Amino acid sequence: MRVITSLTDAVPAERSVVSIGNFDGLHRGHRAILDTVVSRAQELQCRSVAMTFSPHPIRFLAPYKAPLLISTLHQKIRLIEQTGVDLLFVMNFDESFSRLSPDSFIDQYLIRGLAARMVCVGSNFNFGYRGGGSVQTLRDHGGLDVIEVPPVEVRGIPVSSTRVRDLIATGAVSKVCRLLGRWPELEGTIVSGAGRGRNVTVPTLNLQPENELLPARGVYITRISLDGGPFLHSVTNIGVRPTFAGSTITVETFVLNDPVPDCVVSARLRCIKRLRDEMKFESPEALRRQITADVCNTQRFLRRLSTFANVGSHSR
Repeated sequence: MRVITSLTDAVPAERSVVSIGNFDGLHRGHRAILDTVVSRAQELQCRSVAMTFSPHPIRFLAPYKAPLLISTLHQKIRLIEQTGVDLLFVMNFDESFSRLSPDSFIDQYLIRGLAARMVCVGSNFNFGYRGGGSVQTLRDHGGLDVIEVPPVEVRGIPVSSTRVRDLIATGAVSKVCRLLGRWPELEGTIVSGAGRGRNVTVPTLNLQPENELLPARGVYITRISLDGGPFLHSVTNIGVRPTFAGSTITVETFVLNDPVPDCVVSARLRCIKRLRDEMKFESPEALRRQITADVCNTQRFLRRLSTFANVGSHSR
């Protein structure tokens, strides 16, 4: 997938099937739209294009209302690439762009800039100055075929970035997986901690996440990839370490059964299941005993998960 940040790099002579959106979290609803873009582009022998924005439009227009983002820009690019899209246009959302009328946006960006033949968007799509454009505006403009992709529902509930954010914020990561089609993931750098783990409780890796939105404080079954390596089973505490009178949020991960390199620079952390709330213990020894119980519960859950996965593979 090619990533561009300017229309001058778009090669407008090449006809396109285009979608436009924030795609924060790239949930199942976003995936349905981009899958439609890719399949229609293949049918029409066009290139498939996704157009997104940085920063998030609400972050620019009304910062006090801006949601905490599910994905970093790097994560979003990686997830969109996995859909098979040919070209990703990351548009800088600034003052001049925010004032474009819907018709000017269509003419300047879709027709002249991206040579769009077809546009695929969700039913709640709005664009242009003060959100004045809609799916009907695209249809009325002429010159474009428009596909309105219906919302995706999971257990009768429409999938949305707002719903995903709400679930992550409460720590309901297993439910989030249903909406995303994958485990929610944090990414960032590994930093030095206070050093208590190695000497007092258990050795942990301290992740400094780049993600704005973190799961609620608590202990989670996780899998962690170190410096691009395979995902390893782990247990993670997200919280302030009340046993040690902490006050700032940390993400501390204990890797199970696998050796950890001495020097780790970056990590990706997948949150699988919430085990319990973060708690204050009477002593480091009591905390160590609870961590042992958390590890046992994690191993038991992962064995069941592996069994279910094997049963599913044999039944196909």
